[in-house]
Amino acid sequence: MSFDDRVAAVGIATQFQEFSNKVYKMVEEETEVAKTQIILAREYLKDVTISKDQLKYLVMEAIRGGCQGHRAEIYAARVAKCLTALEGREKVTVDDLKKAVELVILPRSVINENPPDQQNQQPPPPPPPPQNEEGGKEEEEEEEEQNEEEDKEDDEDDNDEENEQQDQIPEEFIFDAEGGLVDEKLLFFAQQAQRRRGKAGRSKNVIFSEDRGRYIKPMLPKGPVQRLAVDATLRAAAPYQKLRKEKDTQKIRKVFVEKSDMRAKRMARKAGALVIFVVDASGSMALNRMQNAKGAALKLLAESYTSRDQVSIIPFRGDSAEVLLPPSRSIAMARNRLERLPCGGGSPLAHGLTTAVRVGLNAEKSGDVGRVMIVVLTDGRANISLKRSTDPEAAAAADAPRPSSQELKDEILEVAGKIYKSGMSLLVIDTENKFVSTGFAKEIARVAQGKYYYLPNASDAVISATTKDALSALKNS
Repeated sequence: MSFDDRVAAVGIATQFQEFSNKVYKMVEEETEVAKTQIILAREYLKDVTISKDQLKYLVMEAIRGGCQGHRAEIYAARVAKCLTALEGREKVTVDDLKKAVELVILPRSVINENPPDQQNQQPPPPPPPPQNEEGGKEEEEEEEEQNEEEDKEDDEDDNDEENEQQDQIPEEFIFDAEGGLVDEKLLFFAQQAQRRRGKAGRSKNVIFSEDRGRYIKPMLPKGPVQRLAVDATLRAAAPYQKLRKEKDTQKIRKVFVEKSDMRAKRMARKAGALVIFVVDASGSMALNRMQNAKGAALKLLAESYTSRDQVSIIPFRGDSAEVLLPPSRSIAMARNRLERLPCGGGSPLAHGLTTAVRVGLNAEKSGDVGRVMIVVLTDGRANISLKRSTDPEAAAAADAPRPSSQELKDEILEVAGKIYKSGMSLLVIDTENKFVSTGFAKEIARVAQGKYYYLPNASDAVISATTKDALSALKNS
């Protein structure tokens, strides 16, 4: 929405809260027009037509978007026809097709967010062959005859323009050949839809399995049965008991259960969250940051018995980051591991974020963690590249180029984008205590679609409370 529309929306909403009847009367005419338009559109819809070429366009968009099945193109065709009927037309147009792709196919797509820069370019046309004088005269006569034929065809085409209106197709696809999107707004919308896919409500707060948890319902086993659902197995075998007893010659068994009758238990257990503290252990404020992170981690662990939450601490300093405290719910283990607080050296922020993502992904694979939140305590200043952290020998070579400040920032923002794409949540606590702030810590939070707090002198209690609020909001999302 434009700025003026947003201001008008706030005004009308406030007016509705105070004088609802007045607002109803004010929009009564528009409401009746909309009702009439919908009623008429339901009748127009019976006569709306969509051509085969337009259907081919929708199918090609669905293929480029990587949509599985046929629902995407089926519903896109229905939406395009509905948009046509709403405007009182009988033939689907280009705009209807584009809007249908954005509303239906785009949310179902599997997008390629980094399409290759070098696209397949067609070779330039070959130069025209040399012409002699005699050949040129013959070609001029042929061109005149072709022009006369084209003029006749143009006259016929003018008469058929109305019949070809239903064959209107957009000149360009919304998806490119590699499945990428060029429009940033559409790309962000697709990312949001893709992130919400399969995550209805608070489903990530519960983990389903066949080995541990509370028995909720029976299911057909996927492989060997780990926990047999006796009740469901007997119900499945009950209708065949009479027939199986007739086939039994020994007359010893009372209940006949075969492999096809077996049902496994579907178990559900509460899923905890993993809070990964990524702490900047470089510079003069390193010890203070580490002490605050340690205190916040211990406070969270003390309250994590019922919630099954785990805590991990990853300090980054020198040339790399290290996992000082692996994911754990043990307070004793945390205290033992956090007795040693390494500080000083460079600031490899990119490697710290990358290590946190790796720890989070491994924790999710374990089956005990439903959500991962990364808490970064940093001033946003980094001077060590990811290549130097992962391959120090190659980075230390004499001919190795030294990365610029902008290259270091781009590298960190790329990692922040991967945090968002992996489904993890990011909380950035900015500890920069200077008159002139770079604002880069806030940019990291923005790219990762996370939360940002400026707390230069925060204590462990404040950091713990901030983390708890963000974690509670994450679980309720």
